[in-house]
Amino acid sequence: MMGLSDVTRLEQDTRALRGLDHRRGGEPCLDRVRLRIRENLPLLVAPASREVRQRLHVAVGDLRNLAGWVCFDAGLVTHAQNHFSHALALAGVARDNGLIANVCYRLGRVHLHHGHLDEALRYFDLGRLAASRSGDRLAGSILTVNSAWACAQKGAEHGALTLLDRGREQFSAANRTEVAGWAEFFTESDLSGMAGAVHTALVGTAGRHHAGTAVPLLVAAVDGYGEDMLRSRILSLVLLSTSQLVQGDVDIGVATGLRALEFAASVGSARVRDRFRPLAAQAREQPTHSGALDLARRIDARTITSAPQMP
Repeated sequence: MMGLSDVTRLEQDTRALRGLDHRRGGEPCLDRVRLRIRENLPLLVAPASREVRQRLHVAVGDLRNLAGWVCFDAGLVTHAQNHFSHALALAGVARDNGLIANVCYRLGRVHLHHGHLDEALRYFDLGRLAASRSGDRLAGSILTVNSAWACAQKGAEHGALTLLDRGREQFSAANRTEVAGWAEFFTESDLSGMAGAVHTALVGTAGRHHAGTAVPLLVAAVDGYGEDMLRSRILSLVLLSTSQLVQGDVDIGVATGLRALEFAASVGSARVRDRFRPLAAQAREQPTHSGALDLARRIDARTITSAPQMP
């Protein structure tokens, strides 16, 4: 008979692996996450009480949710979508709208990263419906500010800024005393980083003046992230460097970009490598600045590395 202790152990394992992903990136987590799935899938058919089984479905669903995110971060998109599909099915069986909202957010981020903006917005909208059903304003905030980012990339300036303001209001109204493990990443620092990402995207689609708004938001995010959120700090540094270069603060932007590269040496993430490439392009727009050209060359050397393959 499976007991609550089995589910608690799985929840603790998933929390530890999620922490490793935040610190080191998805690539170092792949084998460990696959092992945990193999070990815990048999629990789904083991005898258990109704209460334990409901919590188990959420726990295994979140493990699959993490597996999808780890695969996405490692550049294994097809595998990521497969895991997310399993996560949605298990969350649906458990009727856990909070987990459904989070999986939709992560599926939306997969599409956003690859430039499928309308598909990303569809998943964010589905996630917001689930968050509304659950009454979870933090989940709603996550999805709303990510919708703002997608709108910014589409060039919908008014819509992006309206959604960003709404997401901030939801964050302020959210109960953050008991946060599910899959949403713990979304702190004041992450909200500031997302706002900076929205304005950095608007630099390219609505006007360079948005760089001036992005810079202090991204500085606050970078300063707020600890070592436990190293990948998020790197991603914010990349955006910060980009906005600094756009503003004409080339020396500072180059120094920020080099700092991001230094941190990235200890993180295994295809997504991070992808996010460096636009920074290299921006650096090349300073053809007379040797530091900017050196930054672009260093990024090119780092981003040639291939992501690991799933067996």
